[in-house]
Amino acid sequence: MKRNRLKKGIGILIIAFIIINFIPTPFYVMSPGIAEELTPIISVENGHKDKIKGSFLLTAVGSRKATVWDYIYVNTIQPRGYELEVMSEQLPEGINMDKYLQMMENLMEESKLTAEAVALKKLGYEVNIKGEGVEIIEVLENSEAAGKLKSGDIITSIDGKKTDIATEAVDIIRNREIGDTVDLEVLRDNKKINLTVETIELPESPGKPSIGILITTKNLNYDFPIEVKYDTGNIVGPSAGGMFALEIYNQLVEEDLTKGKKIAGTGTINIEGEIGQIDGIKQKIIAAEEANAEIFILPEENYEAAKKVNTSIKLVPVKTFDEAIKFLTDQNISKAA
Repeated sequence: MKRNRLKKGIGILIIAFIIINFIPTPFYVMSPGIAEELTPIISVENGHKDKIKGSFLLTAVGSRKATVWDYIYVNTIQPRGYELEVMSEQLPEGINMDKYLQMMENLMEESKLTAEAVALKKLGYEVNIKGEGVEIIEVLENSEAAGKLKSGDIITSIDGKKTDIATEAVDIIRNREIGDTVDLEVLRDNKKINLTVETIELPESPGKPSIGILITTKNLNYDFPIEVKYDTGNIVGPSAGGMFALEIYNQLVEEDLTKGKKIAGTGTINIEGEIGQIDGIKQKIIAAEEANAEIFILPEENYEAAKKVNTSIKLVPVKTFDEAIKFLTDQNISKAA
């Protein structure tokens, strides 16, 4: 009898263990991710890695489907930087994870090319990065674009500004207010049409204007005088663009901009060198802190949220790549811990 009770008790414990650790919930758990040095990841032709005494670090947010255990752990222990997000709010409505991740991979590749173009232009090189417009992958349900735009459409200009690549389109729209209208020139079946679409707020991107489409660059191509190789592994998305540009630039100039310090950061970058806002600023700052970074370069739009993080890292908000270079060149960052 005792043996049967013991077996039953063990069985109950095994079932409980499986439920707690493997049964998914309708949540994602967001946490501080990596803060990874860029010098081993990026290799620039004719670059001077040997003179770099410090390091630039990209930062990322950790994200995974939350189990029952994750739900209990986050809500009871409340570990620093951990947050639960409703899964349905992480993905655009009607879009599966595979398609979303593919879009993020495409944006990562664009961010690499754009970063290279910005860094080389700053150094006086002639660069050429082109696309054939912004191709619509999917139109989200219940968006202002539904019924006006469709998959396969090519956006060639927004508000009269030519848009060759997807990151340019994202930057233009993100600089609008929610509820503003944007004028689009669209190529459909080899015919140009003009449309007006109102920006909305998507549940998965609160506070950020969107027209409710997923996009990529059609036939992205580039011609650079210097080769840059990346080994970014499974990191996706465009938010490391600004730090990529800083690392490329630093490998090519004589002065070491790091001055022996660990300098982390985040921010998208467009072809004009503007640094754009990102998600997960809290988690990224904590990841940088855990990697012993002393300075954190971030988009100005994220600065108010960043100031709420209890950290000893020096926060440096910037609007452009040039501002970041100016800070690193002019400031005595050896005293900026």
